[in-house]
Amino acid sequence: MKTDEPTAGKEEANDAISFPANETFVPAAAKSSNTPLPATPVADAVVSEVIEVYESGLESINMPGYDFYEFYKAISSTGQTSEHTYQLAFQMARSMDKTITVQKLLQDAEFYISKINEVHGQYVGQGQSKLQALEEQKRQEKGQLQGEIDHATARITQLKAELQQLESGLQQKQGMLGKIDDGFRPQEQAIRGKLQANDSARSLSIGKLQQIREGIARYIKQ
Repeated sequence: MKTDEPTAGKEEANDAISFPANETFVPAAAKSSNTPLPATPVADAVVSEVIEVYESGLESINMPGYDFYEFYKAISSTGQTSEHTYQLAFQMARSMDKTITVQKLLQDAEFYISKINEVHGQYVGQGQSKLQALEEQKRQEKGQLQGEIDHATARITQLKAELQQLESGLQQKQGMLGKIDDGFRPQEQAIRGKLQANDSARSLSIGKLQQIREGIARYIKQ
């Protein structure tokens, strides 16, 4: 049976019993004073699963005898919240445990509510830790890709500059190629002129020599 201080007894029980921590479920409306989770649509099935976890947790810390948890189950089973329902449930509670008072039920209610809030806080912490881990992973992947993008962009800029420089050098060399003939033309013309002069001088010299040779053959008799 219960003592006159049910809340104290439950606090001691809390040292040995805690709600099952299921990392699969993180309440969507969970918030903390540090970083609130963003509001996201949650399927009713997920909410129902989390509620089942809470209900199972309440069952696991329920103390022997009749207290607020049994009163809560009794009211919930009727599906009604009228004054008559509460009066009947309270009478039933008194019939099972004469020490039951409104004050004790309210104290027990605070205990169970605190345990729900405690587990809720645990789930919030788990969810926030996962979100922070995902955010860090996302930041790292973005940072790596951004670094590769920046490197590729810088390389493209460098290649464009090199290409522009090559094109400029190509145009310059093409212009120089077109002027090579003009640059060598005076020397070529001088050489060709000398070759022509050499041919002319040869012809003249040979002509003179032949003329003398013919004169010798014609005019000198032995």
